[in-house]
Amino acid sequence: MAPVSPKQNALRRTWIGHGILILTSGLVGGLLASTFILGGLEIYPGRFINFQLPGTESGWLKTHTGPISNSMMVIVLALGIPHPGWANVGFYFFANFSPNRGMAYGPSQIGPANVFSILALGPTFVTNLIALVTLVRLGYTAVFKSAAKNNKEKV
Repeated sequence: MAPVSPKQNALRRTWIGHGILILTSGLVGGLLASTFILGGLEIYPGRFINFQLPGTESGWLKTHTGPISNSMMVIVLALGIPHPGWANVGFYFFANFSPNRGMAYGPSQIGPANVFSILALGPTFVTNLIALVTLVRLGYTAVFKSAAKNNKEKV
């Protein structure tokens, strides 16, 4: 890995820290998934507090696995803005409380919308657009600028 400035190193540490916190939210999602599946929380063997979380089993399992995947992406990239990972974490959690699974701002064929639909989709949509543009620029720079640099070095 090429040497980096102290500012870049601090940014990388911040990204890795966000990745670890996002990973932790995935573990909380796993606890909530098991709580949904069991229909409550087991305090100690045989002693349950019965309640049912809203959403679906599939939604809560995604709330567990989605943030874990995002955390790995953030940690591995450790290059830019940490917010896309957090927006996706919000999506996974808020979508469980949205009748249309956070897939639309308004009513759709999946179901009606509520405030959780907006909370799920809004930040994710904006930050994923930013992430898409950023990743395309990073990829372009890595491929084409590196090739141009290598060609200059050969001359």
